[in-house]
Amino acid sequence: MKECIFVKRKFGIALHIKLLYISLFIATIAQAQTKEITILAVNDMHAAIDRFPQFIALVDSMRTIYPDLLLFAVGDNRTGNPANDMHPHSYPMVALMNRAGFHLSAVGNHEFDDSGIDGFRSMVNNSNFRYVGANMYTPDTMRLHVEPYKIFDIGGIRIGALGLLQTGINGLPDSHPDNLKNITFRPWEQVAEQYSWLRDQCHVFLLIVHEAYELCVKFLYQYPYADVLIGGHSHTRIDSTELHNGVMITQAGSSLRYVTHITLQVTDGIVTHKESKLLDVDAFSCRDDETQAMVDDFNNNDALQRVLTQAITDFSSNEELGYMMMDAIRMETGADVAIHNPGGVRIRTFPKGPITVRDIYIIDPFNNEVIEYNLTGEELLRLMEAVYVSQYNQPPFVSGITYEMELYPQGQIKNLDVKLTDGSRINLQRNYKVVINSYLSAVCQFEKAGEGKSTFRTVAEVAIDYLAKQPAVDYKGVKRMTIKK
Repeated sequence: MKECIFVKRKFGIALHIKLLYISLFIATIAQAQTKEITILAVNDMHAAIDRFPQFIALVDSMRTIYPDLLLFAVGDNRTGNPANDMHPHSYPMVALMNRAGFHLSAVGNHEFDDSGIDGFRSMVNNSNFRYVGANMYTPDTMRLHVEPYKIFDIGGIRIGALGLLQTGINGLPDSHPDNLKNITFRPWEQVAEQYSWLRDQCHVFLLIVHEAYELCVKFLYQYPYADVLIGGHSHTRIDSTELHNGVMITQAGSSLRYVTHITLQVTDGIVTHKESKLLDVDAFSCRDDETQAMVDDFNNNDALQRVLTQAITDFSSNEELGYMMMDAIRMETGADVAIHNPGGVRIRTFPKGPITVRDIYIIDPFNNEVIEYNLTGEELLRLMEAVYVSQYNQPPFVSGITYEMELYPQGQIKNLDVKLTDGSRINLQRNYKVVINSYLSAVCQFEKAGEGKSTFRTVAEVAIDYLAKQPAVDYKGVKRMTIKK
């Protein structure tokens, strides 16, 4: 009997312990809190002010669902629309971004296009949000209030956003070096490593990086600290959740066609779920009327609507558009040869029909001046090679010549054969009048006997003057370069 009582007592104690464990487990589950963080991110808007009425309506509708929503930009907010870029210090984009309620923007390389430091300072000071860029260093006397990072607190969840900006072959962002005087830049990958301590200061750690998709992906396999990398610069469209080494990477194309909707679930201070998807701004059916009135006012510029000439056929590539622009500056300056970087032509296609002043400023919004050189044929070859290298192995657009470029498998130039329009090869000893833009003049390193001289006219201005004299233009199928690999 005593034994039976003992067994029952042991069973009762065991049952009590088991129930205690269950109660503790249930209590632990009850204490585990999951919170959701929602972020909308855009990149490379390039002054697409015409999409802001729909974009702001979309953002406002999302805020009714997610009151704590964060809105981020990843740089290159300006440059691309003369209705914005011809205003002092990009006032339309600043006003529209303030109206949208952005919380933060990374610094893009094109933020410096408008009057260099002075223009960027004005943009920063007039913005109701902060710019972040940890790998740019400015003296205090410059009064440029760019922070390396920003931390947000949403319901007790700390969200750290570290801003980083691409640097090119010359150690500077892809902008005219004169726009970046007295600013020091360091490789963003190295600087990111130095800010790894932010991981321990935040529940959510974000990298806001204005850098090409491929380089960001490569970096993430050496840098597992971040939860999300929100990217830009390469205009890559990432439609849905994409993970690399456990880090989610996003990018929303360009020109405000899309916005990335990022959802993060944080349980007990740890990110337990990540998801992203693109939202189509053009497909959003609502518009904000007050924003539309602002945009209409910004676009009200008769000078930009002046028709210059007619395109008889569609332009099917930026290469064809580049040839038109190079023909313009060669003919207007009386040069033998004109050379242009592909990145200086900002649109890919253009429909047949009227070409306006506005269109030319959209094709080339950079205000780079036309620079004249007197080069030997040998120096001309070295210039073309320097353009190719400085533009990340992109072959230049030309006028007055055709060329065949043979490449090694790694992309370096093996052989360059340049001919004049009559089919004869250039004379390596003869002098040629060559025109390029002031950006290339600043970034291309090549041996030459003399220095270039400015025409004190921009590429766009020269092109406008030339096209106004042409009854029509047709560049369909024009091809002036052959690349052999």
